[in-house]
Amino acid sequence: YNLTSAFICSREISKHMVDGGGGKIINVSSGFGLRGGRNNYAYACSKGGVIQLTRTLATSLGRYGVTSNCIVPGYFPTEGTASSNETLPLPDFIPVGRVGDSIEIGVIAVFLASSASDYMNGSLFTVDGGGLAGGYAPTGFSPNIPL
Repeated sequence: YNLTSAFICSREISKHMVDGGGGKIINVSSGFGLRGGRNNYAYACSKGGVIQLTRTLATSLGRYGVTSNCIVPGYFPTEGTASSNETLPLPDFIPVGRVGDSIEIGVIAVFLASSASDYMNGSLFTVDGGGLAGGYAPTGFSPNIPL
């Protein structure tokens, strides 16, 4: 799955929604779509692309009753991340002091799919325990210099 296939899929789905009189597109990106990740070029760029795709869909399709929003998760342990758990952020570096639980993404998706979010379009919903607000440090790539 890459950004090109995401675009093609979104175009086909959005045409169906426009023809049907409206709909909701909910994309999922990553905090790395908003911040750099050292030596993480493809992943960070593709997640940034998902965010821009969301915004472009929002501005292009909103007039047809199709809204597009994006969930931007921080660190949520999964089977896919199990092998890299040692290099991912420790709960000590996430301001709320823990990693995420999948239910915390699910409730946002349900909200975005409901009529309660009808006026939300092009929005990013960051679910990261405050990581982008000031956590996820130190990175391990810069020296720690005592002050």
